[in-house]
Amino acid sequence: MSDRGVFVVAFLTVVLIVAGAFAIPAYFPFELLKSLIYVVIALMVFFGNNTYSYMLGIVAPILGMLFNILLGGFFSEFSVLWASVRMRPLPTLDTPLHALAILSEILLVILCVRAWRKEVTGPFFGKVFGVCLAVSVVYVAVLAGWYVYGIPGTGRLP
Repeated sequence: MSDRGVFVVAFLTVVLIVAGAFAIPAYFPFELLKSLIYVVIALMVFFGNNTYSYMLGIVAPILGMLFNILLGGFFSEFSVLWASVRMRPLPTLDTPLHALAILSEILLVILCVRAWRKEVTGPFFGKVFGVCLAVSVVYVAVLAGWYVYGIPGTGRLP
């Protein structure tokens, strides 16, 4: 039996990212691409593929957050959330939904680690980890390519 909490949080992450995509139309395709990995995680949990879904739920959000930190958006998202909580005016291309999505990604990692320890008997660092790491690296590379070449006004990475 797959963990229902992992499914719910993965689906919640998809909803928050897609809602953020609708809030900022300039980044719509990028945000939809960003939510794709969480759709895959939710589908794999739904169909009972525990080992790969849990490991992908651990590795992919961590690499995505590292990519977001490198772009400089991770901490600014939380400042936007804090400004929203304090009822301060927000810049035009900012929404607090991104910070809420980051919080749900952190919760997804925690739930996936808990579910992995409870349900999977195999080693943590093994074939499953290697496959999920490779998939996550390709996912982040595609996101980086889309960010550099697909979003107008972002320019090239330094």
